[in-house]
Amino acid sequence: MALIGREPGRKPGPNSSAPIKAGIPVSLTGQFQVQGNQALAGLQAWAFDVNRSGGISPGMTGVTPNAPRAVEVVFHDDSSTVGGVRRATEALITQDRVDLLFGPYSSLLTAEAAAAAEDHHRVLWNQGGAAGDVHDQGYQGIVGILTPASEYLAGLLPLVRATDGAARTVGIIRSSRGTFPGAVTSAVERDAVGLGFRIAFVWEYDPSETGFRESARDLAAAAAGQRPDVLVAVGRIPNDLVLAESLNEWSGAFKAVAVVAAPIDQFRQALGGGTDGFLGPSQWEQAARYPGEYGPSAAEVMDSLARQSGLAVDYPMVQAYAAGLVAQRCVETAGSLDDRALRGAADRLDFSTFYGRFKIEPRSGRQVGRKVVLVQWQEGHKTLVWPPEQRQAPLVYPWRGGRVKREPDF
Repeated sequence: MALIGREPGRKPGPNSSAPIKAGIPVSLTGQFQVQGNQALAGLQAWAFDVNRSGGISPGMTGVTPNAPRAVEVVFHDDSSTVGGVRRATEALITQDRVDLLFGPYSSLLTAEAAAAAEDHHRVLWNQGGAAGDVHDQGYQGIVGILTPASEYLAGLLPLVRATDGAARTVGIIRSSRGTFPGAVTSAVERDAVGLGFRIAFVWEYDPSETGFRESARDLAAAAAGQRPDVLVAVGRIPNDLVLAESLNEWSGAFKAVAVVAAPIDQFRQALGGGTDGFLGPSQWEQAARYPGEYGPSAAEVMDSLARQSGLAVDYPMVQAYAAGLVAQRCVETAGSLDDRALRGAADRLDFSTFYGRFKIEPRSGRQVGRKVVLVQWQEGHKTLVWPPEQRQAPLVYPWRGGRVKREPDF
């Protein structure tokens, strides 16, 4: 059943136009429910702020500006499944007739939502799927908000090389399911040779395997035995958390450890005092400095997200809010809610919000205007260490783990 609600704030008067419907398939249940609920909260906070400021004015009637229109957020639970997201996306398009269609959290689900949107010639504002293959299908409507997964760790080996000219080997542990893990590690494999590194091993695991905690201990111990200078781990969030706990057993085996889930709040919750030293890529951090020329400041967005959601502010909330801002700017630029006009506006625009630069490659809709940042946990806090213009502190190197338990004796 569709759950529909107009966000509090300024509501249209009796002579106002109908609200603009912003629809999103969202994981309220299943494996992505934490991130799904956060993404919904982010989109709802954007809608609240739009309505509080008077709404969106899509274009002109003759020589007269159209009346501002409020925004309603319409959502269906996709149950964190491919079948569920297809049904939810179809319902938003054909039953709810939403004006703006936002993608779900997860690259896997986004691929299915994008296919459904393309079948109906709709623009999909991709706020939750970073795996780049969804932008390689020739779709005409997809617009990427996120930096592609293939660029997540583009700064890792350059950062290590600048710190340690003698580092030589890299180990990779990744999930065998989905395209996201391979996309993330592709930059590491691509850059290794040119920077004088050798890929010591690439190990894959089945994330659905029962008893993964024991497998994680075995993987961590085996990786420690190989003693690569740099270790990279990427999989589903629960797997990353368990593997990181196991890696903390092996202080001294690695000089740098990057876990893709390291920047999220769940990582801090899961590892407690054991976070220090871990590196990870982040689509956005409040400490990052972006020349926002459109929309509210980072501080204003953070305040709105915290106030409206009652949840700890994490990246899915932020990127969903940013997607709303991008769609809003495109509506204003196009002067229309027509999907072809919106995609044309997205192709032409090059601007910056609190989230960073927005610029897409017109052919694919891939985001090319912004970079992720690399963070490292230092003394219990996330610290920006790359790119250089965003750096708050030097990389702590070599890694010794958040909880020193034993040295490898291989």
